[in-house]
Amino acid sequence: MIAYLLGIMEMPPQFADLLKPHLSKEITYHEDTQVLKVDAIAEIAYWPVSGYIRSYTLVQPEADREYYQQKTIDISLRSKVSFAANSFMNNVEADFNMEIAKGSVMIEFTRDSFIKLGQMMPEVNQLALKIVSAGEKDWHKKMEICKNLASDGYKTFLDHFDAEVESYIYKKHIASYIGTSPENLSRIRKAWGFGDDYLRKWGRLRRWVQPLSKVLREGFLFFT
Repeated sequence: MIAYLLGIMEMPPQFADLLKPHLSKEITYHEDTQVLKVDAIAEIAYWPVSGYIRSYTLVQPEADREYYQQKTIDISLRSKVSFAANSFMNNVEADFNMEIAKGSVMIEFTRDSFIKLGQMMPEVNQLALKIVSAGEKDWHKKMEICKNLASDGYKTFLDHFDAEVESYIYKKHIASYIGTSPENLSRIRKAWGFGDDYLRKWGRLRRWVQPLSKVLREGFLFFT
């Protein structure tokens, strides 16, 4: 995480030492967990160690006005900070919901900590603006995915997120994101040669990669 931040903007030498006490320990979410609701103020930014966060709105299908459906509008990228930028930065109510997927592991950073760090080191505020700017660029790319037809949207989704995401993002969330049903997404994937064998192959790979990544991550934290 610190390497990611320093890659965005060069910071004073004491930045890492000031930041570390404000970061939570790794938190595992054992169930799908809603962490932000519409009209609430975002108080926490997240660093996805594994898994993902999705943002969604509630929409009412024209064919059935008695219930609402969740429409996924964003999926967090690994190795990037995830937060409701406008709400977090400006202390205003969010206009979408955020949910951390079951099994995800996150490091948290609170809004209060952000304010305190900004008071101690003004460069933190500049860094935050650069993070928001980078996030806006990602957002526009992701919105282009949503505008495509389902098959084209799926291809653009893989181009942006990398095919590996299918090993840890629910199929129903990908389908919602590109504006189709899980069943139609399965047909699209099958037509393109992405069958169950593909997912199982990634599943086997993950069982080997995740323990190794944990060792590497702990080693990184030890030496920083």
